[in-house]
Amino acid sequence: MGLENLDIVFGLFAGHLLGDFLLQTDLMVQNKRAASVLAIHVSIVTAVSYLLCGVWNSWQIVVGVFVTHMVIDGIKAASGKDGPKVFLLDQGVHLAALAAVGVYWIPANAAPYWRTLFPFYTEAVLLLSGAILCIWVGGFWVGKTVAPFQEAIGDASASLPNAGRLIGQLERALIYLLVLAGEPQGVGFLVAAKSILRFGEVKEPEQRKEAEYIIIGTLMSFGWALLIAFATKSLLEILP
Repeated sequence: MGLENLDIVFGLFAGHLLGDFLLQTDLMVQNKRAASVLAIHVSIVTAVSYLLCGVWNSWQIVVGVFVTHMVIDGIKAASGKDGPKVFLLDQGVHLAALAAVGVYWIPANAAPYWRTLFPFYTEAVLLLSGAILCIWVGGFWVGKTVAPFQEAIGDASASLPNAGRLIGQLERALIYLLVLAGEPQGVGFLVAAKSILRFGEVKEPEQRKEAEYIIIGTLMSFGWALLIAFATKSLLEILP
């Protein structure tokens, strides 16, 4: 696989992740069984992927992204299944399909336009993909995984709307930056700081369920962020 293919594959990844997690509304997610809603969502993903790849004469990108995304999302919507395992399987199939399109279907001499303007284009789309995977995809996976525990503890305490989601995103963003900056030991200070701040909420015996819920969610969130951050850093180091 040549450098051009890597550029395109990372561009396809970034386009998919942007379209699926930052540009897809809750209304789209809830109504994706409707063909019109699914078509709008897939068209957005296709357009963003095409723009990010910057290979203007490649119809294969448009057809490959549109068809694979339509088929995969259509099957998932029709099945009605959800949950952390289905979520990971769905995203894994999406990324595998895009990798296959970029490697085996896009012509080897197809060079992204953006690389002629920005020599660091490959690194940029890789960093963007890693950031979305770490911050947003990780949040969705953790949320789906701990949902049963949240139902078990109920509304134990008042909380600001979406505060937990934002805190998790900020935590994973800091971990991502610390690892890429070569300062992973800073994650230890982040863990210590959160432990101190959370101590007042879970010091009572009757709050054991809430304490366990917080610990599980935090460890999963930190583990996901570290995995994605180190994987991104490793890929950056082996790029030509």
